[in-house]
Amino acid sequence: MKACKKNLLILASAGSGKTFQLGNRLIGLVVDGEEPEKIVALTFTRKAAGEFADSVLSKLAEAAADPSKADKLRGELERPQADFDQALEKIIRVLPKLMLGTMDGFFSRVVRGFQYELGLTGGRFDLLEGQRAMAAKDELLFEILGAVMSDEAGEEFLHAFRRATIGKEGTRVVDDLREFVAQWQGLYRSHSALRWGPDELAGTTFTDWEEQKSRFATTVRQGLDGIEESRKGQRDALEKVIDTLESHTIGSGSLGSATGLLASVLEQACSFGAMELKFHKPFRFHGPGADALRGMVLLAAHCEMAAACHRTRAVRDVVSVFDRLADVRLRRRGLLGFDDVKRLMGEWVQGEDARLRREVVDFRLDARYEHWLLDEFQDTSREDWLGLVPLIDEAAQGDGTVFIVGDRKQAIYGWRGGDVALFDEVERRYGGGLDIETMAESWRSCPEVLDLVNRVCGDTGTMRALFGEVAGRWKWENHVSATPLARPEKRGESRVEVVDGKRPECLARMAEILKEIGVGSRRMTCGVLVRSNSLVNEVADFLRAEGFEVIEEGRREPAKDHPAGVALWHLLKWMGNPADGFSQRLIEMSPLQSILETRFGAETWKILDGLALRASQIGFPELIAELIAPLWNGMSDFAKHRAGDVMAALEAFEASGGTTVREAVDWLGRLEVSQSPGLAAVQVMTIHKSKGLGFDVVLLPEIPNDVVPQSQHFTVATGADWISQTPPKWVRDLLPEIRQAEETWSQAQSYEAFCALYVALTRAKRGLYVLLEPPSASQKEEKTSLANLVALSLESAGQPGVIHQKGDPTWSEEIPMHEAIEKSEDAGIVLGPAVPRRERLSPSRQEGLKSRAPASQAGAAFGMKVHRAFEAVGWLDENPPTLPNDDAGRLVGKLLVDPGIRPLFERRGREIRLLREQPLDAVVEGKWLSGVLDRLHLHLDPSGVVRQLEVIDFKTDAVANMCELIERHGPQMVAYRMALALAYPAAEIQCRLLSTALADSAVVA
Repeated sequence: MKACKKNLLILASAGSGKTFQLGNRLIGLVVDGEEPEKIVALTFTRKAAGEFADSVLSKLAEAAADPSKADKLRGELERPQADFDQALEKIIRVLPKLMLGTMDGFFSRVVRGFQYELGLTGGRFDLLEGQRAMAAKDELLFEILGAVMSDEAGEEFLHAFRRATIGKEGTRVVDDLREFVAQWQGLYRSHSALRWGPDELAGTTFTDWEEQKSRFATTVRQGLDGIEESRKGQRDALEKVIDTLESHTIGSGSLGSATGLLASVLEQACSFGAMELKFHKPFRFHGPGADALRGMVLLAAHCEMAAACHRTRAVRDVVSVFDRLADVRLRRRGLLGFDDVKRLMGEWVQGEDARLRREVVDFRLDARYEHWLLDEFQDTSREDWLGLVPLIDEAAQGDGTVFIVGDRKQAIYGWRGGDVALFDEVERRYGGGLDIETMAESWRSCPEVLDLVNRVCGDTGTMRALFGEVAGRWKWENHVSATPLARPEKRGESRVEVVDGKRPECLARMAEILKEIGVGSRRMTCGVLVRSNSLVNEVADFLRAEGFEVIEEGRREPAKDHPAGVALWHLLKWMGNPADGFSQRLIEMSPLQSILETRFGAETWKILDGLALRASQIGFPELIAELIAPLWNGMSDFAKHRAGDVMAALEAFEASGGTTVREAVDWLGRLEVSQSPGLAAVQVMTIHKSKGLGFDVVLLPEIPNDVVPQSQHFTVATGADWISQTPPKWVRDLLPEIRQAEETWSQAQSYEAFCALYVALTRAKRGLYVLLEPPSASQKEEKTSLANLVALSLESAGQPGVIHQKGDPTWSEEIPMHEAIEKSEDAGIVLGPAVPRRERLSPSRQEGLKSRAPASQAGAAFGMKVHRAFEAVGWLDENPPTLPNDDAGRLVGKLLVDPGIRPLFERRGREIRLLREQPLDAVVEGKWLSGVLDRLHLHLDPSGVVRQLEVIDFKTDAVANMCELIERHGPQMVAYRMALALAYPAAEIQCRLLSTALADSAVVA
């Protein structure tokens, strides 16, 4: 029995019962006497973790209540004396302590508990995810753009950004920056030790092209005299090739169309001797002209590589600015994203100090956790593994146990870090101490479905013929269905058809098949699987028009994908920018216009003023609710969902501390919503989203006939010690190092394509239907596409348009019909009284500040710099600070030598704990106060109890005297004092304002 082996790696195929084995492993450990809280079970999604926990508790509850099920479970576990009542009680008693969750959740939990041991000392750890993370990144981007206009560092950043986008300049600067951050920051942080765009890859500079190309072209043209007169057409063609090369601009990408004779020249560029060319007929070009032509092509290739390296170094400079700012603003203050958490857990490999810090954490975790269960191991990234491996090592080689389950054939998340090579690494690492078993028996799919799976995915010969050596990595074992033994009545059908025409015909045939087998009328689940979110929407809309009940499983954008959401988003955009004529016209054409005129008047200024006033009184979500209330009864259910999504997003925005309309607009613009598949008759989703799911019927309306891989998607190349953007395809073919990097990438892409096809085919339980487009007239049998792999792996079924059919086409007739559900006449549920939401206030916005004029953008930026400079100041009598070399740093340095200011920053041997930029949240008199303390001193008595608190708040206001400053900010200090008194009721609390303009300070009474 698998549960009896100490360390076990299971290579499980689709539908073979991974969750079943994981659950039995955990139950087996508990009935053997292990404490449940010492077990860690990790997977990759919250949904999967929840399903696993449910399966364990359900199985134990059923075994505890039903003797026959208890006997069955004892047999599966090979534990005849197992006491499931006791096991269930043990698990329920420690349920809050159980570590059954996601990999990200586990790492976050460890960092939260051991942040100081892991070196995170700048502030209390807080996980940034979702909208908060995107908003935080946007704030950093806008700060960087603000700096561009104000100092020399900003100017350097702008030059780097221009270099990074050479040849690809656009007008959407913020969007370009977001793209850089999304694509490159993770690479920058995980590949920081590599050389970025090293000159050696090119061996030249991109400016050499303009300096030398004419000399090469002249020599080539002189060599054309050697071509015989009868081959004048070939000579003319060569002259056109030279013209194309000479007019080429480095960085533009393509080199003409690279067809005909030019393609022949490129193929011969790395040869020696005479060039064997072809233009209508083969011919030879030799002598100095041929050598010069080779030199010209190779120079162009090396210069294109130099341009790519130049852009790569500029991208590094751009992203490094963002990453340094993220480090100061976010990571040093304890604000980490999931990727940051993973890197923090894996830093132990970076140096001795980090390793020693991690050992302290591991020592305590080893005492807490002894048994490790890892699910979906093929999705584990190298960073995930680095974070876990010290703990797994201890369990595998000590008294603990390790249980790893995964499937190399379902490795479809390589694009986000999943590393299937970790299977081999685990086998090598633990050697004979690790048992390895396979599971090829499917409890999901019937024999007819598996027949198609085996024919296509098991045809390694066709794979090798089409895709080459990568097929050798595809480890296959024919799948066997368990259903003939367990449920012999549950048979089905698999069918592959070739549909004449393009997408419209495929969609029409898809609807016909669904109707033929009774989807929507019979009690069975159905999944339609496609390859992209855009196709999800298109297919779902088509099926709705055909009368099917449909729900999409995918990420939707409520502010952009439906008229209701679009109108509400543009209403806020118009409020934030009255000069936005497009948004204004859109509102005028929407049903909102009449409502706005009725409420506020026909004049534009009255509408905008009325909206602004009402938003300030009740908030954005309540404003939207008021405006759409007259339209609600006439809106479709889908429109109501979209409006609800927008209002819920605005509620989350306000709860996060957002206040301005422009911030709300950005928040909605980034909004994405993940929809649950629910219980609809047809669920349309991407293949990636379907992983882990099973449906009675699966229909694949579009197996892609595109060449795999798509070389235009190869944008980042890596070598043993370097990383670079990629030059054009024709250049990559000529440069060995880049060509090798592309081959490695291509094999990974091809393998992942095999996995995606396998996942798609193995979701079906009883009915699997695949539609293929007919091959084009020019298509060759060797085309490296998934559709071609399917077609070549099957033999014609003898029916027109059908290339595979297995099983009984009438299988679905035994499925019961849906029963009509009568609506209840009972009264609706009566809800309790409404509970008003607690108002959130910032101490810095208290009454005394309302009359203050808003600071200018430059003034606010300078104030932020002053605060950052003060943040670097510890105790002056112990460790002199390093201040920035700018106006803010010089101002702070001048203040710190002032005899009236300096003592505030000296410890003088006293027991004082120092906190800088300390977040503060408290509920005072029913209101939620939220702010940040610039500097907080906690004075301790000899026993370590806080007896006095001193708040120092830095103000850069241009005031005439301290009385004016206290009048402005006194309410803020009162709010701080009230909040701190809740935490330290017995301590004396003193709040002091420090004016940088007056070089003075005063305690606020």
